[in-house]
Amino acid sequence: MKCSEVRLNLVSYSDGALTGERAEAVRAHVAGCAGCREALAQLAADVELLRRDAKLEVPAFLGTRIAAVVRERQARAGQRPGLSLVLARVVAVVLVAVGVWLGTALARATVGPQQSLAERLAQVGLELPNEEDK
Repeated sequence: MKCSEVRLNLVSYSDGALTGERAEAVRAHVAGCAGCREALAQLAADVELLRRDAKLEVPAFLGTRIAAVVRERQARAGQRPGLSLVLARVVAVVLVAVGVWLGTALARATVGPQQSLAERLAQVGLELPNEEDK
């Protein structure tokens, strides 16, 4: 397998959804490829971070920034701000809320609540590098 193929399969591989010959091909490639091994470790670390920080906060400026972009685009198109601006604000808030909820839900579903990064990597046959290995 090439690195590009392996990286497309890393999420499925890391959560155990990839099985059979394809999983074995990814495992063999990752065992011999430092770049893909690092990508897998980074993916596992990202999932661990999301799991720990389950309560993500949306930046306060986000709604203001989205409204400013909408106003700017309307001005370029010669439209007056009105109902579409209000609708854009509502849609933006809903999309951000759904995104945060979905990210949190996926993080919880991907990694169990009591599992460490080292344990998760061990399940797929890998170890975290030691400090002297670096």
